Amino acid sequence: MEAIELIRLTERGEDSRLQFKQDVTNAESLAGELAAFSNSKGGRIIIGVNDQGNVTGLSADDVRRINQLLANTATNLVRPSINPETENVSADERLAMVVTVP
Repeated sequence: MEAIELIRLTERGEDSRLQFKQDVTNAESLAGELAAFSNSKGGRIIIGVNDQGNVTGLSADDVRRINQLLANTATNLVRPSINPETENVSADERLAMVVTVP
């Protein structure tokens, strides 16, 4: 995904297939979001974006922590387990993580 596509997504706002998270720390809450997308038509969670659609950004440490949390959650808390895809996208010199749930 290119930065321009990320910006376009954030401008459209949240809907049933797109959610924004400034940060994620709660595995149970993340599991609920992943399961909901997985049980419907799929969707995306963009981490590093606030509810208003502004890219707030993530640090390199945030990306490592969130990747670990996501892998553990998708494997251990979602049944059956799922394999979401992640992509790190830089926009306005800020990093966001796009999580795609099939």
